[in-house]
Amino acid sequence: MLLAEERENMVSGSIFNQHKRCMFFLFFLTSFIFVLPTVAEEPPNEKIVLEYPSQNPKVDIKTRNLLNELDPDSAIAVWVFFTDKGIKTSGEYGKAVEECKYQLSERATERRKLRGKKPIFDFTDIPVKKEYLDELRNLNLKIRAVSKWFNAASVMANKNQIGEIEKLPFVRAIEKVVTFYRKEPIPIEESLKKIYEAPQDQTLSYGESYAQLAQIQVPELHTLGYSGKGVLITMLDTGYLIHHPAFDSILNSGRLLATHDFINGDDNVEDGPADGQRNHGTYTFSAVGGFVDDTLIGPAFGAKFALAKTERVDSEVVSEEDHWVAGIEWADSLGADVVSSSLGYNDWYTYEDMDGNTALCTIAADLAVSKGIVVVNAAGNERDLPWHYIIAPADGDSVIAVGAVDLQGQLAYFSSAGPTYDGRIKPDVVACGVSTFCASPYGYARVPGTSLSTPLIAGVCALLLEVDSTLSPIQLRQALWTTASQADHPDTLMGYGIVNASKASDLAYLVLSPERFEFEASLGDTQSQADTIVITSTMAESLKWRISQSPYWVRIEPDSGITPCTCVVWVNPKELPVGVHQDTIKVLAEKAVNSPQSTVVTLIIRSTANISAFPNPFSNSLTVFVDKSDTKDKIKVSIFTVAGELAYRFPEEDGGKVFQKTWDGRNENGRRVSGGIYLLKVDINGHSEIVKVAKIE
Repeated sequence: MLLAEERENMVSGSIFNQHKRCMFFLFFLTSFIFVLPTVAEEPPNEKIVLEYPSQNPKVDIKTRNLLNELDPDSAIAVWVFFTDKGIKTSGEYGKAVEECKYQLSERATERRKLRGKKPIFDFTDIPVKKEYLDELRNLNLKIRAVSKWFNAASVMANKNQIGEIEKLPFVRAIEKVVTFYRKEPIPIEESLKKIYEAPQDQTLSYGESYAQLAQIQVPELHTLGYSGKGVLITMLDTGYLIHHPAFDSILNSGRLLATHDFINGDDNVEDGPADGQRNHGTYTFSAVGGFVDDTLIGPAFGAKFALAKTERVDSEVVSEEDHWVAGIEWADSLGADVVSSSLGYNDWYTYEDMDGNTALCTIAADLAVSKGIVVVNAAGNERDLPWHYIIAPADGDSVIAVGAVDLQGQLAYFSSAGPTYDGRIKPDVVACGVSTFCASPYGYARVPGTSLSTPLIAGVCALLLEVDSTLSPIQLRQALWTTASQADHPDTLMGYGIVNASKASDLAYLVLSPERFEFEASLGDTQSQADTIVITSTMAESLKWRISQSPYWVRIEPDSGITPCTCVVWVNPKELPVGVHQDTIKVLAEKAVNSPQSTVVTLIIRSTANISAFPNPFSNSLTVFVDKSDTKDKIKVSIFTVAGELAYRFPEEDGGKVFQKTWDGRNENGRRVSGGIYLLKVDINGHSEIVKVAKIE
């Protein structure tokens, strides 16, 4: 669907081949169609289609094959996807979207406004219809997790119960909940005492955690006073020993904002069926936020935290995807800025599914990014195993996938390799994942795995957001890419290389405002017109820039300088023919991560024909009137968006001195177009006239 190139505020996807990916396609089809009424709202009381057909068959082939192998009474965890959210009209949809803002924290809303997509709320934020959940409970099913993003619920069900679920008319599809059995890499003994020792001039006493932070240039930001202050990091992991001394600073300052156990349905993240339940979460939590003077300091030791327990530990380490999805939706509702996840899934999937668009957790991770959350996920420990490749959701095209190196910068033998199945570079970056120093329920330990390199990078992300809170997740990832050790030659083992937090924090982002200029003039006009453009940068006080190119009828004064700067954009209509003239001004800045940036300039030259369109602006209908000079003239009237896309075209006509037609505001497919500016183009025997009209909702 979207983002092989940079995509800041949209979730990726594509239209897939039929069976394997139909669920994802239906989900996004549903989302986009539900969003349409806010863009192109139907007239009041006009019914629109807000219910979508069930998958046929409802149970996918892989899940059906598994059921056939099981004893009839054996229960498995399955996702139940619903056809709708009980909304019948665009009015109901608008009201439901409006109510979404009361279901999220104020912090979540502000984060979305600052770094998320527009509109801030959409179909994915509307809760699942309560009556549908009640119907599942009436079948004696226990609901494990509910996902409003996927309009689904997960339940434990046997073969007979799944047959009953299939009969429910509001059920669209049923699929097995994916389970992953995580295998930890074998620890490597190292003799790197000199590397572990911090220089005497350090502001903080890092103890044995110094080397892993120095490798990614974190102490430099600590020296400047950055610690992740004000940034909320949510951990998705096993349980946590939150009363370990490494977390005293967080607890004593009230920076542990929330905890939730998605396995047992309570807020106790310290308990579990085995002593090992708290191990892994304690490792990762301390690696990002721990603080014990002269022993252990995490990169984001000053951040706020929320802890989600989504992985259970008993005879084996078991991670279930529905708990992960529930956890990241919870993180969004709290207002998380960064999610650090050292979990992943591949047992149910194939390498072909690692395309950024198939695994449910991957889709959820990309959705979280579209809502303004930086999602950092372990690439996996699979390279020396038959699987070899990264695991979901690290394959997400908006996710920062983290591989592992040792303290000498050598790739860890276990660190999962890329690329994704569709050929994208993965992992994105690497950090220390060999003998990473962290807290454990029994004191302190050196632990291997991309599970440990991931929280280090999550901490770096928190530092960068403290430096500049306006950075979108994609901009932040771009900063990591651009400044990492292999920025000029990324590969499928270490991605863009070892992160350099200090350099990433120094990068500037070029900002042009506005992004588009529109001017109008009549044929033969010689009077120039002007408007202002503001060129600024972030993460730097000043930035040298220059204009790379511009059309001859556009000039900028001054045409180069140092930001911040307000410039004047001039357009000269002299000698331009009738029609729409458009070009792009490109501004380049040597140190800007996102250079060049572009601003579109449009100049519409009108002819002298007697053309009118009324009312203007219009709502439901627009009358077009053309007084032709010759009854033999052929006339063609077309309506375009400002981006040049055809919205509607009247049949070509000749004969008669007056042309008069009415447009009902629908495109050629019969769907009502959205409000905004449209260009009415009238062609009379090869001569064109452009009239700008406005449609209001």
